[in-house]
Amino acid sequence: MATLKAAPLRPLAGLEVSTVLASIVATYGGAMYAVHRVATDGRGDMQSRSNYWGTLPSAWDHPEPNYVVSEGIGEFWSVLTTMPVAGVMLMYQGLRYKYSGQVLAIYGVTCAMYTLAFTAHMTLQKVTFASTVISVMSNALLTFAEFSWVAHRLLHSKLLRALIVGSAEVVLVGTVVTLPYAIENGGVWTLFIVQSPGVFLATAIGFALFSTARTEEERQTFRLVTISGSLLSTAMVCSFVECNIGFQYGFLSNFWGFPWLHIVIHVLEQVGIYLFGVGVASLDALLLPPFRPEAEVRSVGGWPYLYCPCEASQSFCNKCGGVVESGFNFCAWCGATRQPQDSESEVSTTADSDIFMDKGSLGTRGRSAAKTFPVLRKRNDSPAPAPGSPTSATSSQSRH
Repeated sequence: MATLKAAPLRPLAGLEVSTVLASIVATYGGAMYAVHRVATDGRGDMQSRSNYWGTLPSAWDHPEPNYVVSEGIGEFWSVLTTMPVAGVMLMYQGLRYKYSGQVLAIYGVTCAMYTLAFTAHMTLQKVTFASTVISVMSNALLTFAEFSWVAHRLLHSKLLRALIVGSAEVVLVGTVVTLPYAIENGGVWTLFIVQSPGVFLATAIGFALFSTARTEEERQTFRLVTISGSLLSTAMVCSFVECNIGFQYGFLSNFWGFPWLHIVIHVLEQVGIYLFGVGVASLDALLLPPFRPEAEVRSVGGWPYLYCPCEASQSFCNKCGGVVESGFNFCAWCGATRQPQDSESEVSTTADSDIFMDKGSLGTRGRSAAKTFPVLRKRNDSPAPAPGSPTSATSSQSRH
């Protein structure tokens, strides 16, 4: 074999997606039912039944009337729409197709922040609400720390990125522990004030990258990011409206207190965060080395996802992005030669070199991507080797 390839993984099937969704609903819906039964079977007085968790009044209270649908669930409709559908679906795909650890870390925090939101809306407990907001923004800062270097060369500096993230975390925590208790309806205002600047900025950057995209892989990736940003920005606009009129007009009293405006926000956020997660995986696998062989964005039942049939086990040229035939120390695309253990080499492999380990470093990989970002691999075909080249025979094999 001329190249190292694992047996291709199957694409997602509709039944598979439905099973994952059903598992999410069964797990979190089962938890809601259990809490409801325990609260209903209790023998507390009327006051305890209208404040089951003992957390009212709460600065984090949302426009939805409390304990209307269930005696044990503070904000039933909000809890229902914070089941971690986006996070679990992303994590399932990430584990199934073996996405990188950087992407899986973002997915893990996404699952955690939705589980915190689920618990917070159920109990209205202030520490849980504060933890939810911090985890949401920490996930955004984690993404910034891992991938922001593609946007500007100054962000290649790990130290600069660390300073930005550290400073932002300090401001974030300070705001979350003080602002909700300093103004009326401080909880919902804190959500808007903390989240909206980053969302609007990220959307603008995504749109700029999409507008300047030169390849189909770039357009595919940054289209997802731009659509995600548009949905999340719309959610922020709705959040601003909710802060101003939500407690008067944002719910339907005759329909079990259904908070229509807040549910619109939750749905926009779930879809936007899911698409953002797919976009991050696409950026990582399609535009940044080590590339995933034959990876592409597909959809099943309306759910886009990054399909990666093979693991990133081949060698790639840092100079041109071409596949380097296994067993050879030069790139047939551009003629660059491998110099093992040399940090300035043009060719490296995921199997025997650590040059690709840090995508944001200023090593060979970082400098190459900075100059010609994004560095794209020539997939599906092999270069035509020079006559007499030792790769002439193996190149033919690799195409078949």
